Amino acid sequence: MGRHKQHKPRRPRGESGQPATEWFGTAFHSTEGMQHLDVRQSGNGVLITSSPAEIDGVPASWPLRLRNDDDGQGLTEVGTALAAGRGHVFGVTEGPGHRTVLAFMPDHPEDGVGTLARVRTSEGPDCDVVFERSAERPMGLWAEAGENLLRIVPLLGPDAPPADDLEDCRLCPGCYRPVYESSSSHTLIGAGPLPLMGLCRLCAEGTTLRSLRQADVPIDSRQRSVLETVAAAMA
Repeated sequence: MGRHKQHKPRRPRGESGQPATEWFGTAFHSTEGMQHLDVRQSGNGVLITSSPAEIDGVPASWPLRLRNDDDGQGLTEVGTALAAGRGHVFGVTEGPGHRTVLAFMPDHPEDGVGTLARVRTSEGPDCDVVFERSAERPMGLWAEAGENLLRIVPLLGPDAPPADDLEDCRLCPGCYRPVYESSSSHTLIGAGPLPLMGLCRLCAEGTTLRSLRQADVPIDSRQRSVLETVAAAMA
């Protein structure tokens, strides 16, 4: 199954222009490589992006927008549960012959790992259970996400810009982190036949490649090519 070796959170840095309404962290898994978690304000709500997550059995980025319809009470409950490592049910939807639950499950599928999941259960004698979407991360990373979600909630309010549509997001070519329009990104010119566009700050600075080498975890060949091209350009 593999194990999580370590995680490297990216803390807000107001002095560098990083918005106080964003937080980002990464876990290094012994077989799955880099696993990212991004928490940020989205209008009068919060957006949690797991990249990669498993969607219908396929790795993909999962942006989950949590609305603020009760003056922050629901979001505070979410952040408190994540920070404390407690289970939390976000909501239950009833459909014809089935029920869909969005929940955080601590120490699942193993101790020290938590899973955010959307699970569908069918009625009847078989009572099939299907994980439509799921993201596994170390409990420590979920806890930091919860702490930073609690920091963001007081900044929300009815005067926040609307966010009926999700903010556009690209995946950094070096690490597949979600890079939103409000995030800083970099273009490296002269590193190859084409400019490297949409690099996150950590990849552009060479931090990602150094961390991967220290953690000794697998990396996609395309990602490795991008990161080594950046390193050569910086040498």
